[in-house]
Amino acid sequence: MRLIRPFQRFIKRLTLPSQINSVSSEFLAWRQQFFIERLQLLAWVVWIVLILVTLLNLTVVIPSLNGTGDPKLMFSYARTQNYLERALSQVICFSIGLLICRSPWIHRAPVKVFLIFNALVLLPSQIQAALYGGISLDSEVWLIFYPLQAFLIPVHWRLQVLCQAVPLVYFLIGFIFGLRDPFISLLPPYVVTGLYTLVICAVADAGAFLFERSRKREMELRQQLRAFIHAVSHDLRNPVLGAVMTLKSFLKPSESMAMIPQELLEQMIDSGERQVELVNTLLETHNTELRGIVIHPQSILLHELVASILQDFQPFFQQHKTSINNVIPPNLPSIYVDSLQFRRVYENLISNALKYNRTGLQITLDAETFASKRQTKKLLGKSKNSETITWMRCTVSDNGVGIPPEQCDRLFDLYSRGRDQRRSLSLGLGLYMCRQIICAHGGEIGVISSPEKGSTFWFTVPIVQN
Repeated sequence: MRLIRPFQRFIKRLTLPSQINSVSSEFLAWRQQFFIERLQLLAWVVWIVLILVTLLNLTVVIPSLNGTGDPKLMFSYARTQNYLERALSQVICFSIGLLICRSPWIHRAPVKVFLIFNALVLLPSQIQAALYGGISLDSEVWLIFYPLQAFLIPVHWRLQVLCQAVPLVYFLIGFIFGLRDPFISLLPPYVVTGLYTLVICAVADAGAFLFERSRKREMELRQQLRAFIHAVSHDLRNPVLGAVMTLKSFLKPSESMAMIPQELLEQMIDSGERQVELVNTLLETHNTELRGIVIHPQSILLHELVASILQDFQPFFQQHKTSINNVIPPNLPSIYVDSLQFRRVYENLISNALKYNRTGLQITLDAETFASKRQTKKLLGKSKNSETITWMRCTVSDNGVGIPPEQCDRLFDLYSRGRDQRRSLSLGLGLYMCRQIICAHGGEIGVISSPEKGSTFWFTVPIVQN
């Protein structure tokens, strides 16, 4: 126990960051889960590679070398026996390592399982060579296992350095004291294999270090963003809501408030409500980035939904002197969508048309159905099937100022704003949310526009029929 405890403290120092207080618990939890999942994957991959390499050597490599007739290349009886013993011991050890990685113990002590698995992969050949008074130049194992391990488990780079150093240092010490691989008599193979192994280990460890550091930095930035969003939601929205409620109370007739113009109060209220709406949109966008859009689809008739939306917008249409041309056919089939989220798409598109265009605008709403074929293939076969899907294509068009082509390509990106960006008070989240909603329904969204020729926003959703 006295020897085990210092070793455990040493491993703990290797696996934990030097400044543990600066590391978020989210990063540590992610690394633990990622480490366990990838270690199990590594065990399967290494075991499969071992079986394939062993079969390839027995069926192709060894018969080909024996067919050359060169005594230096041919496998003698002793060499063949040594290879079979080594292959058998590797299969047994790798199988044990695979079982350990698949056991519940990996969730309790993943680092110990990692070290044991590395020992079962790297040390059996050396132990077997030591029984015969020599060492084994495991160039095949080193050059395959180390890059594979760093590629599949690009975390805990210190542990990987330790697992690489142990067999290499053991081999170097044995070589210094005169031990040799009985099947390699020349010095160049030792030097070349050593250089290749050191270079591969350095590249693999550097990749694991950079990946872990970038992932850690990413999660730190996410944590800072969540703190910022939390501050916005509590430190900005609540005072604005309080100010709006106070201003609304001033709208009641009162002699003391007779000196304040009614229009000024209404403007202040509209400004406060707009700020609350911006904050709510920012919070909703952040939640969407974390959890995705959650939809509750139901069967609706598009004509009825759009008619209800246009009815709510009537005061704005009158204010902007906007004429509406609703040509959506009432006999269209019902669509299976989230009515609340779908309403938000139309509201955003109509609001943008009113916001970014002059008065006297004409808005046209239309929709049509079309069918398209999609190729699907079986999971375990190569045969493909053609599946016909019926879609509904909805459009919101206007005869306004239009959008430059360079803006159309990035109009639905996060925090991207359209025309008159300098005068706009929005955050550029409306069209981004529209794209998220349509994509959540399995459709697409886009815009066709050019300056001074109006704009046509279109989106598609699949028609699901019971």
